[in-house]
Amino acid sequence: MTAKTGICLILKTAFLVAVLANVFYGQAIDAEIKVGADGNLIEVAANFPDAGDIRNLTFEREFAGVTGLADRISGIRTVGKDGREIDLKMFAPGEFVAAEPIKAFSYAVRVDPPAESGQAHISWLKDGRGVIYLADLLPLALGSGSPAATVRIAGAKDVAGGGDCSSIGVETFQCSDRGRAAFPISAGFRTLKTKTPGLLLTVEGTWGFDYAAAAAEADKVFAEYKAIFGGVPKGRFDISIMRFAGDVPPGKYEADTRGTSIVILSSDTPFKSQSLQRLSSLLRHEMFHLWLPNGVALSGKYDWFYEGAAIYMANRLGVAMNRTRFDDLVGSLSTAVAFDRTAKKGLSLAGASDGRWDGGGTTLYARGMLAAFILDLELLKRSKIKLSLDDVLRKLFTTHDRRNASKVEATPAIIEAFAGFESTDKLAAELLERAEPLDLTPFLENSGFELSDGGRGLKAKEKPSSREKAILNKLGYNNWRKLSLR
Repeated sequence: MTAKTGICLILKTAFLVAVLANVFYGQAIDAEIKVGADGNLIEVAANFPDAGDIRNLTFEREFAGVTGLADRISGIRTVGKDGREIDLKMFAPGEFVAAEPIKAFSYAVRVDPPAESGQAHISWLKDGRGVIYLADLLPLALGSGSPAATVRIAGAKDVAGGGDCSSIGVETFQCSDRGRAAFPISAGFRTLKTKTPGLLLTVEGTWGFDYAAAAAEADKVFAEYKAIFGGVPKGRFDISIMRFAGDVPPGKYEADTRGTSIVILSSDTPFKSQSLQRLSSLLRHEMFHLWLPNGVALSGKYDWFYEGAAIYMANRLGVAMNRTRFDDLVGSLSTAVAFDRTAKKGLSLAGASDGRWDGGGTTLYARGMLAAFILDLELLKRSKIKLSLDDVLRKLFTTHDRRNASKVEATPAIIEAFAGFESTDKLAAELLERAEPLDLTPFLENSGFELSDGGRGLKAKEKPSSREKAILNKLGYNNWRKLSLR
């Protein structure tokens, strides 16, 4: 990168800068993100369009278990308000402090794809394709500073996604929150039309599933969650389905829902008949996150609730849509019971949420799913099947919709939401703090379910009472058993 390129102020259009200056303050960024000729190098040149005493540049160090993100940055330079290059000191990887206020800055980022896992969660490029997340390429917004960014992505063959960002010119996007912006890149993308306003499905290459069927499935899942949550989050919704950077075994997948963008990386299934089924499963899980946590103004670590609820609701919805059998739901719950029994002693669901990427993931997913199931059962039992977990989810979304609600701490808000439905708040708090594997025995009483395999699994009773059968039917026990996906 030449000195002239590095220090020039990107996006000089006076109109764009004026818009940002009038709307955002503090740490909004104008940037050009240039994909290098060698395919896995990104050059960033940016400036702060707002006047301010900004002397710190802080970058993401790790995300979703992928470490060393800040170590990818090299050749960083900073320029002051008078156009002179100013001294910059690094106190730790990704932590820089300048001697004077920073006006413009530039650097390079090596974005090789992670070898093991994480390709759906961080920026990477290979052979002209990959994913760009502004969260790990641009400096973080510090304190109460604005997270906005206007970016031009240059040198990429085809850019999809954007979600929360608006296209304002050729290769140029205005993003209200750079932490929520995702841009998949591939020359092999094909855009599929859906019937849902604002829902865009982009698929790379050919798959075992039919394109029209995939678009119809996205419509169906979105409509189901719209009904459950009682509305639709703000934004345009982008779903991008891509291959991994290299060859991987059949059936492997990763996904990330960032803002209103869903990025799915996957290999295809071994058999064509399974391809749409797998896609449906991924859509049911990831679309849940468009509402929770991404559609609400809740802060703090609450993976314990939204991940567990996503897994449980995706499985329950699969039965409701006749995509899977009731036995599959019971089988998934049984697997969670078996995993939870082997969980680390003394690790609560709250603790597993805090250490999700440091060994707490199994407990988080297994116990989180079981907690959602237990709360759903209790609501069904106490209300004589008039209430369910759906009602709590709807309450959370309508009360804390990020369009009109002030940000509040998540866990107290979730507990409060349960308090309004059959006083299940105490149970929710107990499940959150319990530091031992869950004992489902007291919760299964009068539910139609019972433990099996020496307490390591779950099954429906052979002769449930009429009240128990009503609960089982509410969860899909009596649904048509043939799958509608082929």
